[in-house]
Amino acid sequence: MKKIAAAVLGLSGLLLAGCFDIEQTLTLEKNMSGKAGYAMKFDMKPMVAFMAGMKRAMEGKEGPPTAEELAAAEKDMLASSKKQTQMPTKEEIAKKLPKGITLLDSKVQEDGLKFGMSMLFGFDHVSKLKDIDLKTAEAQPQPQEAGPGPQGENPMDSPFGGLQFKDEGDTFLVTSPAQNPVAEQSEQASQMEMSPEEKKQVEDMLGKLRVAFKITAPFQVVEHNAHRKEGNTLIWEYNLESFQKMKPEELAQGVRVRYKK
Repeated sequence: MKKIAAAVLGLSGLLLAGCFDIEQTLTLEKNMSGKAGYAMKFDMKPMVAFMAGMKRAMEGKEGPPTAEELAAAEKDMLASSKKQTQMPTKEEIAKKLPKGITLLDSKVQEDGLKFGMSMLFGFDHVSKLKDIDLKTAEAQPQPQEAGPGPQGENPMDSPFGGLQFKDEGDTFLVTSPAQNPVAEQSEQASQMEMSPEEKKQVEDMLGKLRVAFKITAPFQVVEHNAHRKEGNTLIWEYNLESFQKMKPEELAQGVRVRYKK
């Protein structure tokens, strides 16, 4: 029973991560100032049937979950997620920002088991974005009893922690690693014993993972590894399949673009 419970908790974190949609945006001006956005959305609704089914298995029951069991699972998940998805207020975010960074906007959306938060920053120089650290904001999630919901490190604590700016004289280089938010959980899932139906459910939910990075700038592009270009905007977009195909060195390189000043 303990092994099954541990598997349920591990899979809950895995499936939640699979429902992530993370998008970073960077808009540069000619003096290297600009705006940076970070948005994160996740949807736990697809987990309801899976968690209800796992609960039945733990209780020794067979067959698909009933309507009553599905409703109970959704109610439990909603109660648990409300305890674990507290977001910092605008004031709490603003007072943690380094000099040269301002909070232009911050929004939180909540609709049942769907959650989202977006932040828009202004900066006087792009190199300062990596110094944003919100881990000590008073409203960051505190340890709670284990249950379905965001677990572990919050990706919004350091939204541009990997972003690097390198001035090369006539050109400058912008890089940021490609971070797979489900790397550890995917490894755990591969070691779990699941039925073909359960594996299919996991694969379907993980397939909804999306991580995107967009840079808009008024400079001539010297070289880049973006997946596509729309006007002055370079776009990198990853899903679970693309992350799994990338070699460690490709993940480390991630976003890379060199501009001519």
